Amino acid sequence: MTSVTRNQAGGDAVASQSIRAPGEARRLPAGLTGRWVVYQLHWLLGITLGFVLALMGITGATMSFEDQIMRALSPGVITVAPRAVPVLTPDALLARVREQRPDTRVEGVFLSARKDEAARVLFAGGMGGNRGERAYIDPYDGTVLGRATGEEFFAFVRRLHRWLALPGNGDGLGRQITGAAVMALLFFCVSGLYLRWPRRPLDWRAWLALDTGARGRAFLWSLHAVIGTWVLLVYLVIGLTGLWWSYDWYRDGATRLLTGQPLPAREEGPKGGKGGRERGKGDAGPILVDTAWAAFLAREGDHYAMALLTPPGKAGGPTRVRYRPQGAPADQAYDEMVLDTATGQVTSESHYADKALGAQLLAGVLTVHRGTYFGTGGAVVFMAAAGAMPLFTITGLLMYLDRRRKKKAVRLARDGAQDGAILDGASAIPSTASTTLTIAYASQTGTAEQLAWRTAGALRDGGLAPQVLPLAKLDPRTLCGRLLVVASTYGEGEPPDDARAFARKRMAAPADLTGVAFAVLALGDRQYETFCGFGRALDRWLGDSGATRLFDPVVVDANAPGDGAEALHQWQEQLRGIGAGAAPDWTPEAYGRWRLVERRLLNPGSPGGPAYHLSLEPLDQPPPDWAPGDIAQILPGNDTGAHHRDYSIASLPAEGRVDLLVRQQTRPDGTLGLGSGWLTAGAAVGGEVRMRLRANPGFHAPAAAVPMILIGAGTGLAGLRGHLKHRRALGLGDAWLLFGERSAATDAWHAEEIAAWQADGTLARVDLVYSRDGEGYVQDRLAAQGDTVRDWVDRGAALYVCGSLEGMAPGVDQALEAILGRDRLDALMAEGRYRRDVY
Repeated sequence: MTSVTRNQAGGDAVASQSIRAPGEARRLPAGLTGRWVVYQLHWLLGITLGFVLALMGITGATMSFEDQIMRALSPGVITVAPRAVPVLTPDALLARVREQRPDTRVEGVFLSARKDEAARVLFAGGMGGNRGERAYIDPYDGTVLGRATGEEFFAFVRRLHRWLALPGNGDGLGRQITGAAVMALLFFCVSGLYLRWPRRPLDWRAWLALDTGARGRAFLWSLHAVIGTWVLLVYLVIGLTGLWWSYDWYRDGATRLLTGQPLPAREEGPKGGKGGRERGKGDAGPILVDTAWAAFLAREGDHYAMALLTPPGKAGGPTRVRYRPQGAPADQAYDEMVLDTATGQVTSESHYADKALGAQLLAGVLTVHRGTYFGTGGAVVFMAAAGAMPLFTITGLLMYLDRRRKKKAVRLARDGAQDGAILDGASAIPSTASTTLTIAYASQTGTAEQLAWRTAGALRDGGLAPQVLPLAKLDPRTLCGRLLVVASTYGEGEPPDDARAFARKRMAAPADLTGVAFAVLALGDRQYETFCGFGRALDRWLGDSGATRLFDPVVVDANAPGDGAEALHQWQEQLRGIGAGAAPDWTPEAYGRWRLVERRLLNPGSPGGPAYHLSLEPLDQPPPDWAPGDIAQILPGNDTGAHHRDYSIASLPAEGRVDLLVRQQTRPDGTLGLGSGWLTAGAAVGGEVRMRLRANPGFHAPAAAVPMILIGAGTGLAGLRGHLKHRRALGLGDAWLLFGERSAATDAWHAEEIAAWQADGTLARVDLVYSRDGEGYVQDRLAAQGDTVRDWVDRGAALYVCGSLEGMAPGVDQALEAILGRDRLDALMAEGRYRRDVY
C-alpha cells in the first residue's frame, strides 16, 4: 500500500513472529501447489537421502585418484625396476602364477607397454566387490608381488560408495538405497534450480556470487544455493551416469537412447562357474595364448599403453584383447581385438575412435562418471564436487534446524504464556470472575495481541496466572484485581476494528472500576497528531472509572528508530515491578537485503498519481514465508535512522518474490514522498532494498473455505491480489471483487489477471468502478448492490476491505452499516468476518 505511514497500528513492527490467536484454525500454506510442494519435497529428501549422498560424495571423491595414490604408496609392487631382459610371454607369466597360487583360476591379465610397470592378474571370485581379486606380478620373472598398499581400503570404500557395504552387495538393499539417492540427486539439481530461479536470470551475479558478508541462516543459504549452482552440471553428469550401476531398466534405456540397440544380454557361464571362466574337470590343462598375443603385438607393436588379455573360457574359444592406445583421450577409451587362439588370426576388431558419440559414452561411462573423460582438470573438478556433497546436507540440515528452532521458540512463547494464563474461551481453563490479573488487547494487525501474550509469558515466569482476552470481551462489571491493556491506534486516534464496539458502547460513559489497578501499553505512530490516541483514551477512561494506575501509560512509536525498542524495554521493566520474570528482548528482527528486480508503471496517462508494480527478491537469504494479508516494511534509502514504510504484499511465497503496488506521493512543496519517492524513482532497478516482512493476522485469509467479498481502491488492490492468488492456488472460487480507480482507459490495473481469475472461476463476480468515467466510487457501487451483499453474507461470506482511510474505507463502512446494520457489522467484525487493512 502506498502511504507515508500506513496507520498507527504500524506498531506491529515490534513483533517479529506471528502467533496464532487462541482457537484460530491452522491454514494450509499459501501457494500449496507448485513451488511450495517442490520446496517441501526438496527438504524432505534432503534430510533423509541427503546423508546417503554425503557418504557417496566423500567415498567418490576418495576414489577419484585411487590408482595414482596406490602407485605412489606401492613402489616395488605396482612398479618394478626396468631390466635389460625381455619380459615373460603371457603363457610363461601365467605358468609362474599358477605355480605360486595353485588354488586360483586366472580370468585375465593386464600387460603394460611400460618397462617399469608390473603386470596385474585378475583371479576368479573376489573380495565381495564386483572386481575379482587381483595381484601384481613381476613381468620379468613372474614373481607374485602381492597387493598394493591401500587396496583393501579402497575396496571397502568402493563397497560403501556402491551399496553402503550392506549384505548382498550389488544384489542387496544397499544398491536400492544408493539408487534412490542418485535419483534424489537429480531431483535436487532440477528442483534447486527451479526454487532459486531469479527474476533476472541473465544476471550472472544472481547465480554465482557468494555473499561472504552474510551471517547466520543467510550465509548458510548462500553456501547452499550458490555453490549448488557452481556444481550443478557436474552433479547432473554424476547422477545420470551413476544410475547406470543402479537399475537395469536405466542401463537398457540409456543403451537404446545412445546407440539405438538394446542392452546386450549377459553371457552365462557353464555350470560350476561364473562368467565362462571355470573349466570342467575334464579339461586337458591351461589354454596357451602366446600365439594370439604375438599376433596382437605384430599388429600394434608398442602403440598400446595397457592391454587386458582374456584367455578363452574353453578349448577352441577366442582370445580377447582390450587395449588402450597410446594417447587415448580417456582411461576407458579401449579398442578391442578378438583373435583365434590357435592361429592368431584376427576374427574381429573395434576401435573406440570409430564409434558414435553415444557408444563412446557408454564404453567410457565410468570415466564420464569420475570426470577423467574430460582430462585431469575434469577429474579434479569432479572430485571437488563430489567432496562438496556433505556441504549441502550440512547446510540444509542447519537451515532446517534453524527453522524448527524459530518455530519452536514462537510456539513455546505462545504456549508458555497460555500454560499459566487463563484463556477466554480458548482452552480447557475456564474464565472466572475471581481472576486477579487480566491482560486485554485491542489489535488491528496482530502486534498488540502478540505483545499481550508475551506479557502473559513474562508474568507466568514470575509465578502468576493472568487471563488473556480481547478488549471487546472485557466486562467491566466482573473485573477485579489488576488489569493490563495493550492497545494499538490507527488513523487519527481511532480504535482497532475489533475494539470499535467496545469504544462506542463501553467507553461512552465511565464504569465502576473501584478497586481495579491498571496499566496501558499504547502502540501508535508519532507522525499522527493523535499519537496513540486510542491507548491514551483507554487510560483516561479507566482512570475516570475509578481504577488506579499501576504506572503511567507506556507509549510505543512504531516508526521511531529501533521500532520503539526503548519503550518496550520500559514496559518490561514495569512488569518486573509487579512480579514478572525476566523476559527476552522484544526487539524485532533486522531488515533483510532484497534486490528490486522490476518496476512497472501501471497507469500511464492517468489523471491520478503514478502507480507502480514493484517486485523484490531476497539477496542473501532464502525467500521467507508469509501469508496473504501480511506487510512488507521498507527502510527508505536503506537508512536505518529513517522511519520504515509499510506496504501490503501482493504476491505469494511460492512465487519467490514480494510484489508491491506503490503510488508515488508528492508533498505540498512538489518533492516526492520519502518512501514512495525512493521506491518509484530513487532506488535503481537491480539495486538493494532493505526490507523485512511482518505478520498481519488481522487481515489473514478466513480459516474456512467461505465466500469472500474483496473491496478496495487504488493500491489497496495489493492486499486483495494476495488473497485472490491464495484462493486460486487452493482451487477456491466464490469470490467477489469490487475495485475502484479513476479511468478505465488508464487505470485498469492487472486487467488481464482479473480476467483470468474470472475465466478460471476464482472470481464469481467482478465490479470495476471508475470515478472519472462517471461511475461513482466503489462504496456507491456497494450500496447499490445491498441485496446481493446481504445474500453473500447470509451464506457465510467474509468481507475484506483494503485501501485508503480517507474516503474509501469510511465510505465502505457506512455503506455496509446501511446494508447490514451496525450491530450485525460489529458482530461480523468480532467473528473475524469483517476485516480491514486501511491506511
